[in-house]
Amino acid sequence: MYVAELDRPWIETPFPLQGFHLRTREELQQLQHWCRHVYIDLQLGKVSLEPVARTAAEPSAKPAGGAQQPRIRGGLGKFTPVKYSITQPVKQEVVAATLYHREITRAVIHLLNDLRSGKGLNLRVARKAAAVMVHSILRNPDAMVWLARIKDVDSYGYAHSIRASILATVFGRHLGLPKDVLENLATGVLLMDVGKTRLPRSMLNSPAPLDDAGWAEMHRHVNYGVELLQHCGGVNDQMLAVVQYHHERHDGSGYPFGLSGSQIPLLARIAGIVDSYDAVTSERPWAPARTATEAVSMLYEQRDTGFQAALVEQFIQAIGVYPTGTAVELSTGQLGVVVAQNPSRRLRPQVMVVSETDGTRLERPRIIDLLTVQQDADGQPLAVAGCLRGGRERLDLASVQINAA
Repeated sequence: MYVAELDRPWIETPFPLQGFHLRTREELQQLQHWCRHVYIDLQLGKVSLEPVARTAAEPSAKPAGGAQQPRIRGGLGKFTPVKYSITQPVKQEVVAATLYHREITRAVIHLLNDLRSGKGLNLRVARKAAAVMVHSILRNPDAMVWLARIKDVDSYGYAHSIRASILATVFGRHLGLPKDVLENLATGVLLMDVGKTRLPRSMLNSPAPLDDAGWAEMHRHVNYGVELLQHCGGVNDQMLAVVQYHHERHDGSGYPFGLSGSQIPLLARIAGIVDSYDAVTSERPWAPARTATEAVSMLYEQRDTGFQAALVEQFIQAIGVYPTGTAVELSTGQLGVVVAQNPSRRLRPQVMVVSETDGTRLERPRIIDLLTVQQDADGQPLAVAGCLRGGRERLDLASVQINAA
């Protein structure tokens, strides 16, 4: 059953977004505790993965704004979703993923520095980094997502492309995209902002919002990126589609062509969602980071305006309401960080507790699986109370390792 609306503001309840699938007796009891009545959506209650994963992006309408209709390429055609399984525990995969993440970071920094110095785009470096990323995420997606959220970074620019690529790959894995398509998606997202290397650093690092002229110039990074890709060999249509169309929006309000709906290739639609999600959950010169639940709510409010509703639903299913690496507060007042998802129960992830209710830091953090541990020591319900604002700094997440018992 899909709960579409509550009888009270959703922010006053433990439910992190207004609109969710009700699947368990526990969730029903929690709903009964907080609400006297709710509204359900019979259609959304039937939403499945198949229409999202099997539908190709075919042009259907003219672009808005008078832009010339591009020849849209990079669609997938129909395919049978691949069913991936976890083949490596997160505590083991994070060891290998740490090395991979370091390698990917070095590769992206090297690639961007080459572009800024006037050299061409080294696609081989990007594709190798993407292949390494996909290799790890197929075994266990939680490890890379963990590293993406907790690693200390010096530059929003390159770190954003890496985090967005990880999220896109995790999302694509959830949708069952074939491995070669996942590698094209990961490569495209790593490169989707390479056109910004042609923009002034003062514009990219501006502490204030840009004026109209500044935004007009910023929008040109898409065309600059397409030019860079077209001048290097080995680029395929799927990679190019991500770079060219990731700022298009479902309702036609995006750029550069004002495409809408199914005109936008599926991989570009995925890229648009992860690009927006990571941007608002990251510290930027002109805007503070939002919590994961706030970002999910933002995406949910943009269903069928900015983003395709079915894809937004599936993205939330893919990463969870409390994504791996998210700093959270438990109902006990203890603080911790999500280390793994429970796909069948997204509101009950595995949490590493790092501090007690009085703020005392634990010398030996411990992992609690909220799927199996549902009461605290006093017999009270144990759950995630919410995301911890500024949790990355408050918990010093960069020093946290998944090695608890």
